[in-house]
Amino acid sequence: MAPALLLVPAALASFILAFGTGVEFVRFTSLRPLLGGISESGGPDARQGWLAALQDQSILVPLAWDLGLLLLFVGQHSLMATETVKSWMFRYFGVLQRSLYVACTALALQVYYHVLGLGEPLALKSPRALRLFSHLRHPVCVELLTVLWVVPTLGTDRLLLALLLTLYLGLAHGLDQQDLRYLRAQLQRKLHLLSRPQDGEAE
Repeated sequence: MAPALLLVPAALASFILAFGTGVEFVRFTSLRPLLGGISESGGPDARQGWLAALQDQSILVPLAWDLGLLLLFVGQHSLMATETVKSWMFRYFGVLQRSLYVACTALALQVYYHVLGLGEPLALKSPRALRLFSHLRHPVCVELLTVLWVVPTLGTDRLLLALLLTLYLGLAHGLDQQDLRYLRAQLQRKLHLLSRPQDGEAE
């Protein structure tokens, strides 16, 4: 009973995080940025703002592009997740079925970047960030190491896999003082942004 009770705070924290993320997403996707800060209280000004936005070509055209890109992403995910398509892909590609699904997802995202004129995602990063990325593995590798090592028992094959991948990830992780200064500067920048009052809040 006690171990189960320990899961309650973690589950509650997960729910609060998910709920907060949903609220932030709704706020982000509201029309307030498009309407230049017009009140969203539902009064006459807000209704006029909606009507003006729905008649403004400079707003409707980007929204149409966004809708098309969203439908491309959702359509690709939904279509390739159907049993018919999965069976067809497994018949012709076998174990590469999942890899093909991931590749098509990446292709859909590349179309999104191309339409927005963003180019290669890493091209948007600063030279200092690219230097940092070249000195460490992806943070998701920490999860991989956890899955490999935090198990009740380790068979010989599992132990060999865990040792080799840990060595592989560890040797590629070589941060230096310049990387640490960059990380410290980024942390301070984020803390500064989070400490600033939001729009409409009293200072």
